Amino acid sequence: MPESPPEGSPPPVPPEDETPEALRSRTGSPEAEQPEAASPEAEQPEAGSPEAEQPEAGSPGPADPTSVVHPRVWQRRVAVLREQGHRRLRWVVAGVAVLVVVCVALLVLHTPLLALRHATVRGAQHTGTQAVLQAAGLLDDPPLIDVDPKSTAAEVERLPWVAHAVVVRHWPDSVTIIVTERVPVGLVARPSGGVAVIDVSGRVLAWEASAPPGLVLVVPVTPGLPGTVLARPARPALEVASAMAPSLAARVVSVTANAEGTVSLGLGGGVSAVLGTTAGLEAKLTALASVLAGAHVSGPAVIDVTVPDEPTVGPPPPGPRR
Repeated sequence: MPESPPEGSPPPVPPEDETPEALRSRTGSPEAEQPEAASPEAEQPEAGSPEAEQPEAGSPGPADPTSVVHPRVWQRRVAVLREQGHRRLRWVVAGVAVLVVVCVALLVLHTPLLALRHATVRGAQHTGTQAVLQAAGLLDDPPLIDVDPKSTAAEVERLPWVAHAVVVRHWPDSVTIIVTERVPVGLVARPSGGVAVIDVSGRVLAWEASAPPGLVLVVPVTPGLPGTVLARPARPALEVASAMAPSLAARVVSVTANAEGTVSLGLGGGVSAVLGTTAGLEAKLTALASVLAGAHVSGPAVIDVTVPDEPTVGPPPPGPRR
């Protein structure tokens, strides 16, 4: 008898060239021709097994509830996105419109229709209208939009005589410049001849070939070009000239200040007054005015008010007084 295969071992595989008739004759039963029908229980995996939990490849699995979007929610999302797009478009259109309006406005403002046609200058008695307009840059009739009142006034104030300037635009084509000029306080001789006109701040207002009427300042400095300011040693003389009352100033011919800061006044007719330094200047000038009002002083004489409470009148000293 042929040996039976061990229990649990796989059945022997028939040779590939064995025919079905030979197989039936070897097995000896017609049932071997029919494969055993699989039972329903064998076809379905047990519940809870990995095969039951995982669907076959290619078969549609159960739908994920979190991935399903309700039609109304989807429509709301689409509406929100559409509204955002419309809002951005409106902003872009508005920006382009503003830019176009600004460009058109600039073009219109720079046309000859809105260029400067009438310029009026007031108060420039010593400076002159032409000099003011040239300093302001208005001789070429620029567009009125390019005339900046603040910067234009600053340029006009650079002129020697101008203390303050106000520039006013009048649309569409006019400008008015109001000038406040400086007040000259004295004359300083120039080494090369002529005099320099000086205001109370020490600013050189002009050069004159011949001395006009006015107070003469004798100071240990040389005046510069118009528009410059005298050096510090001239300050005592300027301080005295600006502090004198009109009645006293009418009698004073010259103010002299030396390098030490001592000031004296020339009153004409050989009469002079010594003030010393500018300390207590108001009291010294008051004392001098009292002496001149109380007695007739004829020269040569010197009025000494360096001590305001004890003024003296006497002949001039033989040497230079310090």
